[in-house]
Amino acid sequence: MNHRSASPVMDRGQSLKITRAWEAFLSGEPVPDEGLRHLVLASWQRSHLHQVDPKLSKAPVDPDRLASARLAHSELIESAIPVLCETERLLHEAGVIVLLCSPSGLILESRGSRKILDLGLDANIIPGGIWHEDVCGTNAVGTAITADRPIQLNGPEHFCEGIKRWTCAASLVKDPLDEQLLGALDISYSGAQLDRHALPLVISAARRIEANLYGREMKRQHFLLESYLDRYAHRAHDGLLLLDRRDRLLRWNENAPLALARRGITLPLKRGAALDEGLAARGMIDDRCDSTLPPWIAPDWVQPLILDGRREGSVVIIPFRPAARPMAASGSTTDTGHGVRDPRLAGHRSPGMRRALEQAGRVAALDIPVLIEGETGTGKELLAHEIHQCSARSGKPFVAVNCGAIPRELLASELFGHTEGAFTGARRGGHAGKFEQAHGGTLFLDELGELPLDLQPYLLRVPECKDLVRLGSASSRPIDVRIIAATNRSLRTQMERAQFRDDLFYRFHVSLVLPPLRERREDMDRYIAHCLDELARRHGLDRSLSPRLIAALKRYSFPGNLREMHNLVEQMAVMSDRHELDMPDLPEPLRSQLDRPDPAQGLQVERPQSLRHAERQAILAALSAERGNRGHAARRLGISRTTLYRRLIEYGLVEVLTAETDAADSTMHPMPRGASAMQ
Repeated sequence: MNHRSASPVMDRGQSLKITRAWEAFLSGEPVPDEGLRHLVLASWQRSHLHQVDPKLSKAPVDPDRLASARLAHSELIESAIPVLCETERLLHEAGVIVLLCSPSGLILESRGSRKILDLGLDANIIPGGIWHEDVCGTNAVGTAITADRPIQLNGPEHFCEGIKRWTCAASLVKDPLDEQLLGALDISYSGAQLDRHALPLVISAARRIEANLYGREMKRQHFLLESYLDRYAHRAHDGLLLLDRRDRLLRWNENAPLALARRGITLPLKRGAALDEGLAARGMIDDRCDSTLPPWIAPDWVQPLILDGRREGSVVIIPFRPAARPMAASGSTTDTGHGVRDPRLAGHRSPGMRRALEQAGRVAALDIPVLIEGETGTGKELLAHEIHQCSARSGKPFVAVNCGAIPRELLASELFGHTEGAFTGARRGGHAGKFEQAHGGTLFLDELGELPLDLQPYLLRVPECKDLVRLGSASSRPIDVRIIAATNRSLRTQMERAQFRDDLFYRFHVSLVLPPLRERREDMDRYIAHCLDELARRHGLDRSLSPRLIAALKRYSFPGNLREMHNLVEQMAVMSDRHELDMPDLPEPLRSQLDRPDPAQGLQVERPQSLRHAERQAILAALSAERGNRGHAARRLGISRTTLYRRLIEYGLVEVLTAETDAADSTMHPMPRGASAMQ
């Protein structure tokens, strides 16, 4: 690239010509074009249009915005810090400030000698300074962002009088995959010693930052591909879509086009494309919904993939058969007990479940917040969906969010949405959060106890005030949602420990309790039958359980509840070739535990006496069943790996954590085995 027009060497005579042109421009006289670059004049005109004060001596500073911006652009900063330090060391004797800025021109990081940093303080060339062109007029950072090109500006070319002593060169940093603007890198100095070299140097440094970002992206893609192959590729009938963290398509299986076609969607699958691009072109997306994912994707189809505590992508599982359409709120319906419509919740005989379903039927008609309490795997989301289906909102969206599975730094964006450029990785055009996606319907918040304290005050403000503000936006949007939350922890205990706000807890008008599976033994037969029906439907596996095996399972306490039971039956069915499953099909060490003489004929595994004890026992059982593999144990329990870490520490199980092998850990965090990206 020829950067001559972007970074001319300016002698004293040229400097005087530019100064005269600037004075003529401000006075409204004809501007002599001798020596004045067109891009500089165009920037002056934009600055005048935005009513920038030409006598401005320093940029505005927003320290509050700086903290949130650093968090939002953490990946850009991590990739840029080595380059900033290296560039500053290289140019230390020349006396430069090296700056990293956000897409909005906010300075995120600065490096330089104490002398030059003190000099920059006079103009607020410091972290938190806002150098966008419509705020500070013509300057290298702001003009490079506005003009979408690298640029060097010599002193008199700046629009504002107070910064004309500086020479600055800036280059953009863009996403190496889709060219989305991530930020800008700038070199600023007072003097002429770098005039011929500043722009090439800053362009080269920006490319190195992009190379670092690309390396991180390749690590993600290897992780996503291996996670996809390890966990989901065995699904023989479902359609699978692998998406990256911006919901761009990376991979799909051969069933995906058929699964889409069965739902009337003819979507061209293209690697690197967003799923909604083809749909928007054909008018298949609702105009009021600007969600990252198109509305035909049910929330429970999306499985997040977490690496180092961050959501790096997801797998969309499109069921082989379309889900049954929900019944209308009015009209004929076949009640299966307590007014429920989902057959999985019908016909319960255990007193605890009958009571919970009766209470759910009563609160469904009341548009109030509901809290569902119960151990992991007891079916809290299923009950929440049933309440939604039996309410006046049944024809509207039901959106589920697991507060424990989303990294803290991403949770606010996931809930409230963001505007374009709000942070590194922000989706082009902005992103509707879960509240907006649930507009008119129900927002289900699972693992409510994992919600960070600083987000808790805003949680019920949105449904109460009927509006929200996206991250990075100054305007509010109308919103109408009902909140149903769930927890497997004691929120009262968390309140006593100052880990949960009491004002949030008491805003939930109704609390329902789902009993654990060990208290529903009257219903074990129907649960097992449902598991077998599901296996036949999804995998074509025709299996049954022997009476001896069913009796043994009824003696087991199932600390992981329904989820553990379903996983256990599925594991036995997949690993066995026999039609009738029996005791030898049980995995160790569970077989040794259950295949013992039972003279008492009713002797059961020790029953936990508290929710905390039950959760601790469930974690121990899951780790034992998965031979210490934390990732597999977390999936068996239905919680995130980060949540499992916290539970291990909280329940005094650190020795279990430290005793696990690195080999087991590597299955959750696979290292790249090849240099090529996914095809």
